[in-house]
Amino acid sequence: MKNSSRAIVSYPWEAEEVSRRNLLGLGMSLVGWMSSSKLIGSKAFGGSFPVKKKLIWIQMNGGWDILESVDPKTGSTSGIDMIYDYGLARTLAGSSGVRIGRWLPLLAGQGQDMVVVRGIDMGTTSHTAGRLYMDTGILSNNGVLNAASIPAIVASESGATIPIIQLNGGADPLTDRGLLNPVSPIRAGNLELYRGMYPENSTDTTRRLLLLDHLKSSLANYRAKTAGVNAENDRMDNLSAAEQKVRGQFQGNVGSKLVVSSDEKQVFLSGSPARMQGSMADTFALALKLIKEDLVDCINLGFGGFDTHSNQSVQLESRLGTFDFLLAKLVSELRDAAKLDSTLIVVYSDFGRTPKVNGSNGRDHWPVGGAMMLGGGIAGGRVVGGTDSNLRAQSVNSITGEVSTATGGSTLATLNPTHLAGSVLSLCLGSNYLTYRNYLTAIEALTKVKV
Repeated sequence: MKNSSRAIVSYPWEAEEVSRRNLLGLGMSLVGWMSSSKLIGSKAFGGSFPVKKKLIWIQMNGGWDILESVDPKTGSTSGIDMIYDYGLARTLAGSSGVRIGRWLPLLAGQGQDMVVVRGIDMGTTSHTAGRLYMDTGILSNNGVLNAASIPAIVASESGATIPIIQLNGGADPLTDRGLLNPVSPIRAGNLELYRGMYPENSTDTTRRLLLLDHLKSSLANYRAKTAGVNAENDRMDNLSAAEQKVRGQFQGNVGSKLVVSSDEKQVFLSGSPARMQGSMADTFALALKLIKEDLVDCINLGFGGFDTHSNQSVQLESRLGTFDFLLAKLVSELRDAAKLDSTLIVVYSDFGRTPKVNGSNGRDHWPVGGAMMLGGGIAGGRVVGGTDSNLRAQSVNSITGEVSTATGGSTLATLNPTHLAGSVLSLCLGSNYLTYRNYLTAIEALTKVKV
């Protein structure tokens, strides 16, 4: 793939010495790219909230059935039509009998690193509003928000080569407002263009490094000529910081690390479900590589097809089976690479589905959801929150995570996305960060880590 940035590349002897104005103009394409990748700006010089845990944010698009995922029930009750045998539900490894859906056997085996979150009071059955609520911790029933998403907030404090990347199926990160440090996501549709901005061969690398040498020399000459004249050179400092970071990326051959090899894909293809699409293996293989190479601090990805108003069992067996295989493999590979405890994985959906089965053997929208948290050093094998026999959210003790009938003190009326969002930020950026997000609340039950 040819890339337009080559138009700015020349050998030093092909250009005159660069003045301050020309420096800024010559570097515009380079600096624009670096700025969009968050390589210049305030975070280039450090920040108050360094990322403590990388974040993988996984959207189950459409509103998943919590009975078949995070909240299976023992049998038919006054409010729930059962279309499965509870005996098929999977027991989490390392738990005292916590169960998840029947089609999640491999994830159940990862239970020692998983917290199951139940009874999330969504307050909406709108797809757009539900996704935004989970993404931001803010409920807006008109589906319009000028607010940053949780992954964008984490990325805004990142010093990674790629602060945030949105891969196939992932929610589009909201970066509109309220970020202490600006951030621009790399989106799945633009990934080829982004790869093309890096050198393609050794000759191209040499040529670009020579340009950086010339830029560095011109910066030094400018500073020497203007010493004692200009009190501040902020734009020059930004350009200098970008030059240093770009040099490291070119020398480190970062472009090649944004492409997965057949061997890397095979990790997610070997033993995979028969109907799994190869593109999903590519997505998870790239996510794994980006985390292992420490190139990224936040990844958005996801699965579609959970708006199951009909033929639910047939649809979910394939989709949850694929999800189970890919996510369990990702967790296992991160653990083997000693990256799991430093990477928090959050799985969520728009909302849940009704306790009653409709006339098409499906379930409709229901304003109570559930989620999973894996890795991140959290104390696993636990459940936080719960629902009653009519699939309604129940009050919960914020410290233990158990359903509570008490009032006041540590008892929350119900869990909602503000608690999940606040707890994720507390784990990823530290509890002090919530000073800037006082509309969110971290709770001990969701932030408890391994001793």
